[in-house]
Amino acid sequence: MGKKKLKTIETAFIEEGYVSIPFSFNGAGHPIIEVIMPNNVQAKILLDTGASANLLDYDFAKQLGLNLTPTQEKGGGIGGLTLDVFSIDEVLMEMSGQHFRFDNFLSMDFTSLKQSLISNGLAADFHGILGFGFFKMTKCFIDYSGDRILILNN
Repeated sequence: MGKKKLKTIETAFIEEGYVSIPFSFNGAGHPIIEVIMPNNVQAKILLDTGASANLLDYDFAKQLGLNLTPTQEKGGGIGGLTLDVFSIDEVLMEMSGQHFRFDNFLSMDFTSLKQSLISNGLAADFHGILGFGFFKMTKCFIDYSGDRILILNN
C-alpha cells in the first residue's frame, strides 16, 4: 500500500473523530498506553484483545480510592491460582486528551501475574488491562506498525 493511500486512511479516521493514542510494547509484545486517572495519577494500561474483561490491579484500585465490591466470581491467575474478583462502580481515564468513563471494570490482585512476568525477565510495570469491554464499547483500529491505536470515543 502506498504512502498516499495510507495518508488517506489516516485522514479518514481523523475526520471521523478518532483520536490517536501512542503505545509502547512490553517484553511480551502487548501494547501499553499511558493514561491519566482521577487526581492526575499516571497509569500504564496493557491493551489485550484476548482478555475477557477490563481489569485494574487491586492494590492500585485501592490506592485510587475506588469503590470495590466483592463478586461471587473467581479470576484465573498464573499457575492455576484462583483469585477474588471485585467489581468497580466507575472508572475514569484520560487518554490523549479524551475522557473515557467505564462502568464495566473489574479488579483483582495482579501480584502472581507480575511475579511470573518478572521471573521470565519481562517488565511488569502496568496497572490495568483493557480487554473485551473496552474493545466492545469503542470503535478502534490498532496500528501496530505506527505504534498507536485510533479510537472513536463514544
